[in-house]
Amino acid sequence: MATNTTTTLSDQYQNYFSKKLLTYAVQALVLDQFGSKAPLPPKSGHKAISMFRWDVPKATDINTLTEGDTSTVGERSIALTKISKTLIQRGQIVKLSDVLNATDLFNSLQQSVKINGQDAAIDMDNITRNILVGSNVGDNVNSGATAMEGGYNADPATNLDNGDSLIELYANGTKQTTGATEYSTFEQTTSGNTLDAAAVLNAVTQLKVNRAQPTKGGMYAAVCSPQVLSDIMQVNTWLNAAQYSNVEELYKGEVGRLYGAKFITTTNPFITADALGTDADRFIYDAAAGGGTGNTKDVHVSLFLGDGAYGVPELSSQSPFSPKIIITDSADKSDPLNLTITAGFKCFWTALRQNTNYYVIMRSKTASTA
Repeated sequence: MATNTTTTLSDQYQNYFSKKLLTYAVQALVLDQFGSKAPLPPKSGHKAISMFRWDVPKATDINTLTEGDTSTVGERSIALTKISKTLIQRGQIVKLSDVLNATDLFNSLQQSVKINGQDAAIDMDNITRNILVGSNVGDNVNSGATAMEGGYNADPATNLDNGDSLIELYANGTKQTTGATEYSTFEQTTSGNTLDAAAVLNAVTQLKVNRAQPTKGGMYAAVCSPQVLSDIMQVNTWLNAAQYSNVEELYKGEVGRLYGAKFITTTNPFITADALGTDADRFIYDAAAGGGTGNTKDVHVSLFLGDGAYGVPELSSQSPFSPKIIITDSADKSDPLNLTITAGFKCFWTALRQNTNYYVIMRSKTASTA
């Protein structure tokens, strides 16, 4: 007598989506919480994030009025610029054998879902981080000559999409200018190159000069590596998050504040390689980064963010571009005996620099040797 099994009745089984990926991804992402969220509704006819820039406030069209004379009233036109960036589709799978799934002591399939979510979060954070810094290669951040958007050794001020230019400061008080050698000089310095109170105040002041609005709580957000935070937390005026006198919602990873900036820890910072020799090297990611203040030590990037600095996709939207886990556990032509199970994710992601005047790239070394 024939025995009915999941194979003989395989038509009732189907690939299914898991919402667990979203939970794991949100937990690990840091930079997404500061970006403006742009949902992508299905059947919308595009694959890009689109946002808008209004022109800046000005007083040049305001006139002195003459009583009863309407012709003396100043007339101002307003300008609106549309900016867009196409999303990148990303994905991976974990393949398990049917025997492993049936006999493993630990739940390998559940772990596969979890690790896919964590990997997706790191990947999306990489893409966001690289676009903000100007090293716009999300899938290969250590790709050397192609690591900078617009081309290696080209000045990013004239090569970023949407005509963007970056504001780059250094912990020693200098500022990157077009065609100059501030980075090459800074990476050779051996003292005064860590993030201190003066450097924080300089970054916050730059945002205020640029009329950047603060983020949540009326303060700017500074996203830094643990090594850089170990430098700044030694400042006497540093206030730990646990010491706040008022009850307020904290950012994910928030550890304290100083001079109008809330500091958030990221374990996925952009760090550039040591002593490479040219200013364009500041866009090449160093995968084997470390601390130290010597002239052969790496340079860490901290991001000081105002409101509306950049935008990212809305993770929780019902768009088909939202990340999702796909588990395949049924036989098909490529696996007629149903010997394997795969758990994978796919997502569309990018980041859009909404206004480069509303964030500052701060480069510093660190006294930490971690």
